[in-house]
Amino acid sequence: MKKFFYMGVLVLMAALTMTSCGSDDDKKDEPKPTSKNVSYEATVTFAQDMIDICDVTMVYKDGDGKTVSEAVKSTTWSKRVGVNKLPAVVGVQCNYKLKDGVQLTKEKYDIIAELHHDVIVDGTSKGFSKTPFYFIQSAGVRADKLAEMVPRRSGVIYGYTITADGKANETQNITF
Repeated sequence: MKKFFYMGVLVLMAALTMTSCGSDDDKKDEPKPTSKNVSYEATVTFAQDMIDICDVTMVYKDGDGKTVSEAVKSTTWSKRVGVNKLPAVVGVQCNYKLKDGVQLTKEKYDIIAELHHDVIVDGTSKGFSKTPFYFIQSAGVRADKLAEMVPRRSGVIYGYTITADGKANETQNITF
């Protein structure tokens, strides 16, 4: 009788160890998250005239997608933002207006804002920064034309959409 009892216990233990709680293949169909170190870099170079006669503000999204606005006080503005979650949309917007009470003492002004920006994935540049973009590129603007030209050209946006696998495409469709 003991022999049958021990035999039964052994069979029961064998059956329990062979039983699985679930299939090991359940997660094969789920996309595996890719771990990418992604950042966005932007550098804008302004003509000195623009800084002298305009209030300039750069708007961008931080790593969590929150909109940030920064006043520009010098001829170069630069920002590097780590992207915390993919997919993502990154970019910058340049806003400017003539300063209140500005005295236009020169006959002509250079109103130029040149952008170089790029997406960096796992330490490798996507190569976008080779060609500059312009928020505005107007050299030799007569003083009497500034009041109508400057507000019309403000608010231009440049950026990129970045997919979950780290591919980037240019876009101007960004909401700040």
